Amino acid sequence: MQTAIQRNNKDPVYNERFLFSAPKSTLKERILKCIAYTCDKYSNTILGQAEVKLSEVDLNQTYSVCLPLLDTQRRPVGCGELLFSLSYLPTAERLTVVLVKARNLVWTDGKESADPFVKIYLLQKGKKISKKKTSVKKGDRNPVFNEAMIFSVPAAALQNIQLRLTLAEYQAEGKTPAVGHVFVGPHCSGKQLSHWNQMISAPRKPIAMWHPLKKRDG
Repeated sequence: MQTAIQRNNKDPVYNERFLFSAPKSTLKERILKCIAYTCDKYSNTILGQAEVKLSEVDLNQTYSVCLPLLDTQRRPVGCGELLFSLSYLPTAERLTVVLVKARNLVWTDGKESADPFVKIYLLQKGKKISKKKTSVKKGDRNPVFNEAMIFSVPAAALQNIQLRLTLAEYQAEGKTPAVGHVFVGPHCSGKQLSHWNQMISAPRKPIAMWHPLKKRDG
């Protein structure tokens, strides 16, 4: 169950009631967990959570309490994550990739700071046939891009192509060490395949997902 969304409000007031069905004999074993989220167009991010053990509450009367939100975020594992959307317009034979944002980036070689950007490659049978890149974000482990990249892809080629998204670090001397990569396409597996298939199943509709960044051999 969830409340209504309170927009642009740091001190939201809900006044909403929720009813849960549970045998009375089990109540003392149960825990009421409340999770607070912040949301945007593409994703929900957990702000924190609070719990109440029903064994510690007198359920014969109204119980009211203010609880602190506890941090539930796991420490970064791997290279970080990338949020992007995919959409395909059959009439124009156009594949659009919107790079939304990244989070929890781990810089290469133990750097304390770096300037991330994303390179997007359109691959066919493993060969690069097109490349685009986002702008560079200065020293940000959680950069927001919101940039669209458009590729011309005939419908007949959709089963033979693949996208590689590489989050890299910009350096003035021209080197761009890769933080990590994401592959999506019809020959991938797991979430990467699911994202691609959802795009194919819902033409014209942007489908957004978070993906973990991995090293090339991952």
